[in-house]
Amino acid sequence: MLRQKRKELKKLPDSFKVDCINVNIVPLKAGIEDLFRRMTDALVETLQESIERDSDLVHSFIRKGLEKLSKNPKSVEEIEQMHNDAMQIGVEKGAIVKIFSGCELKSKMIKQMTGVAMRGMGEIESMWREFDARLAAF
Repeated sequence: MLRQKRKELKKLPDSFKVDCINVNIVPLKAGIEDLFRRMTDALVETLQESIERDSDLVHSFIRKGLEKLSKNPKSVEEIEQMHNDAMQIGVEKGAIVKIFSGCELKSKMIKQMTGVAMRGMGEIESMWREFDARLAAF
């Protein structure tokens, strides 16, 4: 929407003639463009902060899950505990998948707005694949 409004702003003429007076609107257009830029910057910053918060949550979940799934059980009780942990992780995974999908969507939005993707998403994606593979083993 901002991109569309910027295009509309650029289409406006630099001056209007009202009766015999020529009104220059270049300063007005510059002010509006500055507001658009500030709004874009604020939106990008907010999205980045949101991605960082959510990716920290996802990263923490994956790390804790991998710790639980990487244990080497030595008794039947430990095997049962690992199975219960895997079941619990599977239940919690649904909410985390939604958060992770939201991070990816926000990252795409940032890339569209700025042309630069958010860093760190690739690392989480590779950890997620490893986590998924280990969880599927149960």
